[in-house]
Amino acid sequence: MATTDDYGQGVSIAALTDAPDAATLAKNIANGIAPRSVMRFASASARSATLAGTSAPVEGMVSYLQDVDRLYMYTGSAWQEIDTKAEASTVMTSSSGTTSGEILTGLSVTLATKASTSYRLTASALVRSTLANDRVDLLIRRGTTTSGTQVGGGVHFSNAGATGESCTAVGWDTPGAGTITWVVTINGVGSGTVDLTASTAFPATFTVKEV
Repeated sequence: MATTDDYGQGVSIAALTDAPDAATLAKNIANGIAPRSVMRFASASARSATLAGTSAPVEGMVSYLQDVDRLYMYTGSAWQEIDTKAEASTVMTSSSGTTSGEILTGLSVTLATKASTSYRLTASALVRSTLANDRVDLLIRRGTTTSGTQVGGGVHFSNAGATGESCTAVGWDTPGAGTITWVVTINGVGSGTVDLTASTAFPATFTVKEV
């Protein structure tokens, strides 16, 4: 009489007293293990066509779609993507230098990137100027210098607050495969002297996330 596996997964194992049947033995093991592994399909439509009828998906199944390079888990009613996207961030708790031009703030992220993949870039900090209503630019650049390609930014008109005022820079970039560094810079557009101010209570942050 057949028994099941020792891990409680319901995989049927033939007993020595069962009549010899290699085909049934192999099929029972394959059918028991395959739906409990990471199943690979060319696309969502190919998955739907295969996992139907007696092979319909059940809660906890995991599948990988090759056309979009994404991993999914079946919740019992739908396939939900398992987030495997790369993300990196940095936090700065001290002020950068002052400038009436553009300087590096010290916020920098380096990430191994993929071909044909976009990345969302978000920087947030307190900025200030010595001149009321001065324009302050918070910029995101691909590269390690102020001359790098600008891929995001935010503009704030400072009221010359002593502790700074919140500014957020947002951008999207599709740099291709490789190892990419992005930096955040601050630029004083008007005639005042500007800087980015950060502390433990109000840190400056920069995050890069694959989308």
